[in-house]
This record gives sequence, C-alpha cells and structure tokens, in this order.
Amino acid sequence: MRSRWEVSFAEEEKRAILNAYRRLLRSCGDFLDKRGRTELRRAFRFALEQHGQARRRTGEPYILHPLAVALILVKEIGLKDLSAVIAALLHDVVEDTDTPLESIQAQFGPAVARLVEALTKITRVQSPMDSVQAETFRKILLTMADDIRVALIKLADRLHNLRTLAGLKPEKQAKILAETEYIYVPIAHRLGLYPIKSEMEDLILKYRHPEIYAELEAKLQATAREREKYIQRFLEPLEARLKAELGILYRMESRIKGLSSIYQKMQRQGVPFEEVYDIFAIRIILDSPPATEKADCWRAYSIVTSLYRPNLNRLRDWISHPKATGYEALHITVMGPEGKWVEVQIRSRRMHEMAEYGLVAHWRYKEQQNGRPSSYDEALDRWLQRIRSLLENADLSSVELLSELHPDIAHDEVYVFTPKGDLKVLPAGATALDFAYEIHSEIGRHAIAAKVNGRPVLLNYVLQNADQVEILTSERAEPTQEQLTFVKTARARLKIREYLKHQRKQAIERGREIFEWRLRHLGLRPEDPVIKELLWYLRLPSLEELLYRLGTHTLDLTRIQEFIRLKRIAGTTPIVDQLSQHLGLLSGAPEVGHITEEKVQYATCCYPIPFDAIMGHLTSDGLVVHRTTCREIQRLLSLDSSKVRPLRWVSTPEKPFLAALLLEGEDRQGMLLDLVKVISLRKRKNIRSIRVEGKASYFQGVIELFVYHEPDLLGVIKALAEVRGLLRIERYQAPPNS
Repeated sequence: MRSRWEVSFAEEEKRAILNAYRRLLRSCGDFLDKRGRTELRRAFRFALEQHGQARRRTGEPYILHPLAVALILVKEIGLKDLSAVIAALLHDVVEDTDTPLESIQAQFGPAVARLVEALTKITRVQSPMDSVQAETFRKILLTMADDIRVALIKLADRLHNLRTLAGLKPEKQAKILAETEYIYVPIAHRLGLYPIKSEMEDLILKYRHPEIYAELEAKLQATAREREKYIQRFLEPLEARLKAELGILYRMESRIKGLSSIYQKMQRQGVPFEEVYDIFAIRIILDSPPATEKADCWRAYSIVTSLYRPNLNRLRDWISHPKATGYEALHITVMGPEGKWVEVQIRSRRMHEMAEYGLVAHWRYKEQQNGRPSSYDEALDRWLQRIRSLLENADLSSVELLSELHPDIAHDEVYVFTPKGDLKVLPAGATALDFAYEIHSEIGRHAIAAKVNGRPVLLNYVLQNADQVEILTSERAEPTQEQLTFVKTARARLKIREYLKHQRKQAIERGREIFEWRLRHLGLRPEDPVIKELLWYLRLPSLEELLYRLGTHTLDLTRIQEFIRLKRIAGTTPIVDQLSQHLGLLSGAPEVGHITEEKVQYATCCYPIPFDAIMGHLTSDGLVVHRTTCREIQRLLSLDSSKVRPLRWVSTPEKPFLAALLLEGEDRQGMLLDLVKVISLRKRKNIRSIRVEGKASYFQGVIELFVYHEPDLLGVIKALAEVRGLLRIERYQAPPNS
C-alpha cells in the first residue's frame, strides 16, 4: 500500500525527493551507525507526512527545503550531529503544520525537541509592534549562548532560502537580502564559516545588482583560461622547490575571490576589474602534526619567499596572533612571473579545516585534544559575555539592541593593554573612549583624553593592536551627543545614551515649567489645538522637542510671541494648511497617502530624484524617501521592515531635486573650472556645493546640484564624461552607518 506522499507527487518530484534524501544519508555515512540511519529515516518520513502536499513559492514540494537545509548543515557547515540533522529536517514542522512539539519529543526525544522549539521560537514574534528582524536577531543571540547548533541550523536555512530566492516578489527579496547582510553574514563571519559568508554575500550582489553580478561573472569566465595558465607557470617552480626542501606531505590549490569581494574592492579602491590583482590566491596546505605545524608553515614561507620576491607590507601573521574567529594562516604577497603580485596562503591541514568550517572544526579538534581550552575558546567566551551583558538590559527594544550589537558582531577584534599590562579585547575600530567605558562606566563618563604608548591623543583615536592606553579624566567632563558618532562598542553607546536621555528628561521638565508659565501669560492651554500650529510655525516635530529647546535655552521665546501676534491677525484661518494634495508618490500602505508635503523628506544619503526606484521609511516625523539601492534603506529594512514601504513616482513634480555626483580624476590645473562650466553654463544647473580632496596628482570630490529628474541628471553625466582627465562619474552614495 502506497503512502499519502507517494500519491500526491508526480514521478519526477518523487525521484527528486528520494535523491535528496539519499544524498543526505550518504553525507551522514561517516558518523551514523545502523541505529542512527534508522532514526534519520524515521525523521525524514515524519517530516514528509507532516508537510504533505505543501509547496514552496518556487512551486517545488516543500519537503525539499528541510532536506536541503540538513544537507548544508552536514556537508557545507560540517556539523556531524544526529540530533541537529533531525532538527534541521523538522525545523518547520511545528511552525507550518498542526504538529505539536510534544509529538516530536515523544518520537525523537528531548534533545531534538529542544532544538526544534528554539528554532520555532526564533521565527515567532510575540507582539505585532515588534520588528520581526530585530526580534529574530535577539533570539538567535540568546540561543547561541545556550546551544550554538540552533544558530548553525538557522544559517543553513537562510543559505538555502537565498539559493531559491528567484521565486519571491522583489519587495520580499529586498527584505531577505537586507536582513541577511545585516544579521546572518556577520554571524557566519563570527563563527568562522567563511565559505557560507562568501556565498551569502555573492547572492546578495546577484539579486541586488544583477547587471554588475553578470558583468563580473562574464569577466571572470573570459579570463579563466589565461588565469589557469598563469597559475601553472607560478606553481611549477614552486612545487619543485617544496618537494626538494620541505620534507613533508602537502597539497597546493588555487582559490578564486568571490564576486562580492571583488566588487567591494573595486568600490573601496576605485579601480576597475582589471586592476584587482588578488582575484586568485595560492594555498599551500601542509600535512603537519599540531606539534610542528607553526614551524612547518614558516619553513614553507621561507621557500616561497626565496623563489619569489615578497611585499613585506603585505605579510599577515595569523599564526602567532589568530583572528578572533579562530582563523590561522600565513598570508604573503609575492611578485610572480611577468611582474604580477600573487597572494600565497600557508596553512596546516588543521588550520585549513578551521578556515572552512570555523567553530565546528574547532569542536572536532578540541575533542581530539581532550577538551583543552584555546585562544579561540577565550575569544568566543569574551564575545558571548559581551552579548549577554547587553541582552540582559531590559530597557533596550529589539530594534535598539540590533543597532547596538551589530558593530560588535560584524567586526574583528583589537588587543590593547592597560597601563598595568592587563589585556583588553575590543571590536576592531574601537576608540580610546570605548576603552575607557570598557574599564569602568564612570571613567568613560568623565574621560577627556588619553595617552597611547605615552603620546597624548583625542578620545576618538582608533586603537591599534598592542597599544598601551591610559585614560585622562576630569570631574567636570560629561558625555556628549558627538561621542555617539565615533564610539564603536555597544557598552559605550548604551552608557552615553543613558546619560543623554537622563539629561534630556531634566531639560524637558525645565522647559515644561517655562512653557506653562509663558502660556498662562498668553491665555493659552497646553491642550489647545493651536499648539499644533505653533509646532508647525517653529518647524519642530513634537511638543517634547519644543520643551527640550526651551529647557536648554536654544529657542527664543520671542518667536512664540510672534506666532501669537500672527495668529490674532489671521483670526480663525489656520496658519497650517492641512495639505492632502497628491505628492507624486504612491504606496500600498494607506498611511503614506495621508502624509502632507511638509512631512516628506528626500534622504541626503542617496539623493533620490524622480524616476529612481524608491522606498519610503516611516518615522515619527513623516516619510523619508530613499533610492532602493541605498545602503541606509537596506539597513532600515533589516532593522524593521514594517516601517519601510515600496513607493513609485506617479507624476513628475515641477520642482528641482537635490542630486549628488561622485567624481574622480586627474588633479590638473583648471579641472574644477571645467567642471563648473559644464554644469552651470552648458547644462544650466544650479550647484549647491562642491567638496574636493586632492592626493598627489589625483582628486576625488562630491558635487551637489539641482535637477528635475533622472534623465536630466544623466544628461549632466554625459556632458561631464567629455571633460579631459575625468576618470570616474557616478551617483553619490554616502558610506553606511555602522
């Protein structure tokens, strides 16, 4: 008698399901005994029965998704744990079917049930007011502290969702891409899962910028044969020397840089594809025992550098000082044949497995070494402890927590010392003020400067490895809003914000007393409707802001008196015209249509203009319009997609919009004059500002100008392309906030 699932699927689909299951079973073969294979088969059949005829948005049977997640977990993440594999197969059963958790516990035991319960809780948000993404992030971090396998299953789940993203609508794709970039990529990096991180970044580029992805992919393919020939010319003499002098087994392989990494380097350095020299790297993987692996790596290094001239500025010794993610290797860039720079990475077999499988490989080697703690254990414990301390802060919402913790997760670490020689570990990019708050909250609060290696520096000094730091304090010093612009650690930001919030609360109370006293003299009440008109007249977003300005004495009271005088002249006619006119924007969200023109702002991080693809971010002050490619709107999507709306232009507003162009080129005499002539005289555009910075004979600058729509701006770009010595012209995008 055939089971229900065999009846419900076509023959081709049945074959696909069985083949996926057999691939999973083969991948688990080296760690499953006969009883384990039976358990895995039962879990597969259980998931198959529970999901039934359900299908994904791509149209394929739903059961193929949990099978793919389990296979990624075993084969690509390297987790060889039966409970985790079964939980991956069942991770959507409680969420998407009527199956109770008790049924899973009864059939597969409490260990699997706990994992499935944790995975189910991550996808459920208790309150409709919560941000789904931010709450998911909080729960992943909470479960990481208890059982890291939950985070590994979530990463496998997200990777498969990215691989099958084509079946979703563009707005759903944008949300998934944003939260992947902001949440899952940093977690994969922190856990040392570099191949997973790299593929996620490549898929983000593929769906967010398909033209760029296709262009880079075509260029890689076009240069593949030439690249392979060059690698062979590089390897032949090296292999002969290694065989003759090394004395141990080894293997060599080449690694091609991910498309996203290539694109990021092109953007960061302002160079074309052809000038990215480290598109490939050579790996030398030594079959060394742990006792001699470091010495063997340095012997291989000496052989490489005796054959090819090294660039000593590009030596990276992550053997003596491993990365916080546990990564160990020697990286050196050498001059190969034809004067081309080539990166060579030297690792032991253990180091290579750590680089490929990160935390999971670390566990395997830790078991082999009788569980002895390592520098990686200490780094991971420090990081998790920092996470726990912030998770315990009940005053932070999920969205605030995501904003605060992201830098701690996304960055590597820097190692610095106190004056007494105690080691402190902070996120890379941390400043002297971050160090002060790491020592003690009161030291951070009263910090005025620092001494680094005996030299006085400002509090925004970015710490370097091995710096010895002493904080200088004053009882009169207090935290400022400006400090939030350069501190990197969540702890420092939290303490500064707590102080500023307290100060703001006190200022509002002072302002309330001043305001109520002034209102009594003018015959007004705080609840009077005319107060809304007063806020509009003063261009203030809320009554709280008005009170704060009064409490800090940054608002002239005579302006309130002037408003009252104008109001008396106007009589019953409102000073604020309650606009409901068409804004040239349309969204499926009804609340957007009721926002008045005064409540619409055009973001100056990306400068949207008519006919750009746009999204809107709903704030307490109104609607902020961004281009869909803007890094800031991607960040906001990852924080709380419920406040982001897809928008489109339905007409061309008859007014100029502010745009910005990034220009780079030869810093010759008369260049700036030529640029101004083209924009102001030839194209008759009003220039708002010009910011130019020259380095040797090269300049980079940003020009803000007013245009009516995208074709108007493209005309300016086309005219500028004729200027002699101008090498790069593109729409300006402000760097991301992080």
